[in-house]
Amino acid sequence: MASDQEDIAELKAQVAHLTQLVEQLYYRSGSAMPTSGIPSLDAPPADILDALRSGQKITAIKLWRERTGLGLAEAKDQMDDLERRLGL
Repeated sequence: MASDQEDIAELKAQVAHLTQLVEQLYYRSGSAMPTSGIPSLDAPPADILDALRSGQKITAIKLWRERTGLGLAEAKDQMDDLERRLGL
């Protein structure tokens, strides 16, 4: 049976490998990989994309404000920008 230290080392190796795979996916998609836990418009969360695509812009703005802590005007401007980039 593996020791706790061996288990932790194995988990760290798996996380490092998965991080590399995610970085490759971002690179191949042409998007910048987020550098922190703060959401990025380069990789917007799926629920925000879904809300915009279904015409629920107010919902998208609310969700974005909850995640980022932005004010209403800033969040609206960013959702307007995202809509333009998505061609909506």
